[in-house]
Amino acid sequence: MAWALQIWSPVFCRHFDRLPPGVQADITRKVDELGKRLANWPHERLQGRPEFKLRVGDYRVLYDFDLAAGKLYL
Repeated sequence: MAWALQIWSPVFCRHFDRLPPGVQADITRKVDELGKRLANWPHERLQGRPEFKLRVGDYRVLYDFDLAAGKLYL
């Protein structure tokens, strides 16, 4: 499968833009890796919520995805 299309929500963008550049680079790298391996990624659902979580250092990125459409929603 090709890379998943990343769809960044306005809320994600607002919080992402406030982070230091080094943290932004780490998150971008990890999200790209997730998008590349979306079908094989060990997705971990956030307890009590419908979203999945992706740990990047001290930060947690919440996401959802549509494997059939190849979309990753952040």
